[in-house]
Amino acid sequence: MGVKTKKLTKRNKRDLSFTGMKHIFRYLLNEKFEFWISVVFNILAAITQVYAVFLLEPIIDNYIIPKDIVGLQNAVIKVGIIYLISVISSFIYMRMSAKAGELAIESIRNDLFNKVQQLNVEFFDKTPNGEIMSRFTNDTDTMEVFMTNSVPSIIRSVFMFLFTIFALFRISVPLSILVLFLLGLMSIVLRRISFKTGKLFGLVQKNVGILNGFDEESLSGQKVIKVHNMEDKITDEFTKNSENLRQSVASAHTTAGKMMPFFINSVGIMYAIIAILGVYMTIGGSLTIGKLAVFLSNIRNVQIPIQNIVQQSNLFFNSLAGANRIFEIVDQPVEKDTGYIDLAYVNCKEDGSFTESVTRTGCFAWKWEEDGTTKYKPLEGRIDFDHVYFSYDGDRMILKDITFYANPGEKIAFVGSTGAGKTTITNVITRYYDIDSGEIRIDGINIKDITKRGLRKAFGVVLQDVNLFTETIHENIRYGNLLATDEEIVEAARLSKADKFIDRFQDGYNTVIAGDGSSLSDGQNQLVSIARAAVQKPPMLILDEATSSIDTATEIMVTEAMDKLMEKSTSIVIAHRLSTISNSDVIMVMDDGRIIERGNHEELMDLKGTYYQLYTGELELD
Repeated sequence: MGVKTKKLTKRNKRDLSFTGMKHIFRYLLNEKFEFWISVVFNILAAITQVYAVFLLEPIIDNYIIPKDIVGLQNAVIKVGIIYLISVISSFIYMRMSAKAGELAIESIRNDLFNKVQQLNVEFFDKTPNGEIMSRFTNDTDTMEVFMTNSVPSIIRSVFMFLFTIFALFRISVPLSILVLFLLGLMSIVLRRISFKTGKLFGLVQKNVGILNGFDEESLSGQKVIKVHNMEDKITDEFTKNSENLRQSVASAHTTAGKMMPFFINSVGIMYAIIAILGVYMTIGGSLTIGKLAVFLSNIRNVQIPIQNIVQQSNLFFNSLAGANRIFEIVDQPVEKDTGYIDLAYVNCKEDGSFTESVTRTGCFAWKWEEDGTTKYKPLEGRIDFDHVYFSYDGDRMILKDITFYANPGEKIAFVGSTGAGKTTITNVITRYYDIDSGEIRIDGINIKDITKRGLRKAFGVVLQDVNLFTETIHENIRYGNLLATDEEIVEAARLSKADKFIDRFQDGYNTVIAGDGSSLSDGQNQLVSIARAAVQKPPMLILDEATSSIDTATEIMVTEAMDKLMEKSTSIVIAHRLSTISNSDVIMVMDDGRIIERGNHEELMDLKGTYYQLYTGELELD
């Protein structure tokens, strides 16, 4: 589980990407009112601060040297008013910029979450949950600090620098050109250090994601770790990942730490050079004492914004790395949907006609627009696989020339060893993955012409791995149909036989259960899952090894519940225990992506092939 990334590899040494920072400022600019108000007061604060320093020239030359006390008093009052305006402006721009940052980070979080909902299943199959969670937590937290604190400070520093340079040129063009030349020399070194720091902070964020993914994986697998006495091994792997992170953090901060000492010493040397030249120019009459004092004061004002930007560089590059990781997901292409046929709820009449309904009625029809008119076709539930081929990676075929049909209301079961392609059947029929070739039809309609939302709405799904939520049992069942009434929820629980244990709880359906399933037994969790599918009243069902992880006694109860649920529904069942599918209309045995036997239980037993060997125990499923 551990991924070793101790050193900055060639891949990490590529040019630093600033794409994430472009996104950050795009989100900030979306908050137009707060952002531009902060910019206006930012400029005002910078101008007043520079102007206040500029007033030192007349104070020294016109009032201090001539000993004009009255004029000096008035000038000091004027400077005080200017600084007061600067303080008020600074307060307003900090408040407004912080608000703009908070609103922007909220939009980023919302867009990130919304994008995750639109990504295809393949993305989640390939990306560890901990890696995704790291984008929502560590990366967004880093960006939040940067956007609310660093961005206002950096913008203020930029304006201060520009206005101060303008003030310097007003005093002495030759000295100002020398200042820019010396700053240019410093920037060459600072740029090299900054870019190296940025790459290292990118590696830090990557290692944080790796460690978070490892933590999530190991914590969720604690039972397996303890059963196999792997505590020492998992601890060693955690230590290695933690050490990788420590080394990358240390390297990033060590490199970043070189900037400030270099900058402070360089500015000190520059100040000394300018001061010596300025004194000679003052003695020669090119500058007055007041102008020299203002120029040297502004040298410090040049230093402060640059120093502030250098100090913020660590957070800048850390945030840049986080932003790149976040917008790597935000910029992902959404799940493509070429379908134009939707699924509609309808009221079925005795004469065979129907009218569309806004609520679930238990009756469904396919709906599409053609030549300006709305057309409907009743959903019957016939499923056809026609020479279907599919591979996850475009290389190794998982399904090979799969052809079968299921008539409306039939129960079709698939059995076979692990990796035979059983679950892949359910993945392609719901278009979590699109097939490579062949055709899948429902009621004669190619599923690529059906919207994914409509297609998935047509299926109720009960999986081996039950996912419940930290909510009441009532709300967990209601998740299958948010418009379900209390009576429908109770009826669904009764159909799944979940009511037998729910009624024993003191709070009944209002009992709050844990999302990790620890509040209930495996069988009880599965019954709640079946109730969730039942309240959906689906015309078609997929049951993927729904009884493989429960005991035999509970299996009988769950099987009875599933049989009731499957009444009048076309059902596809992936079976691990053959006793649960012996009453199926058609049983198909799969091996290496192909259907090698098909028939009902009696026909396959008479055939005395693979199914017979599995059922009698001569052959076991892997």
